[in-house]
Amino acid sequence: MYPFAILIGGPTAAKKTELAFEIQSKIPGVVINSDSMQVYSELRSLTNMPSKGEIIKHSCNLFEFVNYPTKCDVGYWFKNVKLILSETKGKIPIFVGGTGLYLESLQKTISPIPKISLAVKNKIQILHQKHGNSYFYKKLKAYDPEYSKKISENDTQRLFRAICVKISTGKNLTYWHSIKSKKIFRRIIYVTISTDREELYKSINQRCLKILKSNAIQEVSEFLKKKKPIDHPLHKSIGFKIIEDYINNIRSFEDSLELFKQETRRYAKRQITWFKNRSRESKKMNFKEAKIYLLKNI
Repeated sequence: MYPFAILIGGPTAAKKTELAFEIQSKIPGVVINSDSMQVYSELRSLTNMPSKGEIIKHSCNLFEFVNYPTKCDVGYWFKNVKLILSETKGKIPIFVGGTGLYLESLQKTISPIPKISLAVKNKIQILHQKHGNSYFYKKLKAYDPEYSKKISENDTQRLFRAICVKISTGKNLTYWHSIKSKKIFRRIIYVTISTDREELYKSINQRCLKILKSNAIQEVSEFLKKKKPIDHPLHKSIGFKIIEDYINNIRSFEDSLELFKQETRRYAKRQITWFKNRSRESKKMNFKEAKIYLLKNI
């Protein structure tokens, strides 16, 4: 068990990474990415990843460490977290990101589900393409009636995952969720950055414009040329489909920008709701308050 960790969560554009960098500059710490899109080496600009210079300067880890078409889930991320912790003993880990499930896994125990082989995934993918969600959902009801009540027939990603786990391990997700690993930190300081809604939206609008004027459009254009599984999480990146439509001349740059802003604001609302309901033990405070609180309590 490791002695201590800092967790920084909150909605997109709330300056979480900026706070992590400021804290890291004042303590013997390492920054660990907790954003499910920034784990991928593709689409750096679209996912608003820190620059390579910032990553080096602030001892960052688990940014762009997964190569497409490999997928990363909370279990795979958590496994790599433990590797980083073993390599950086004596330094305080600062976890930062907007993926609440990643941060939540550090506080709670998680299930040790074995890695699913690519062969099994490919086999299930072919069956899914042939039979669809309805067929799979009926199978899930038979394999795992308890878990089937927790998801809808339209939740393709979780449905696919549940079937893969059953076929690969012989045990259903309900079984694996009943087995918990040990917590890894004795003490955690968890802050969630909150900000005035108008200020947050202003920050989001500025970020969206910056992203579209950066290398994001070229990134998506090059990415689309690859042979790609369309169910990969990167295809669900905020702004991805909007940029794809812009590349295909479906709408203008101005209209694309407005849609990008709108989609990002909606995403921020969902994050705010998630952290409000699922991270009740975290301290909700603005950037300045969080910085003072963290430095005082480390």
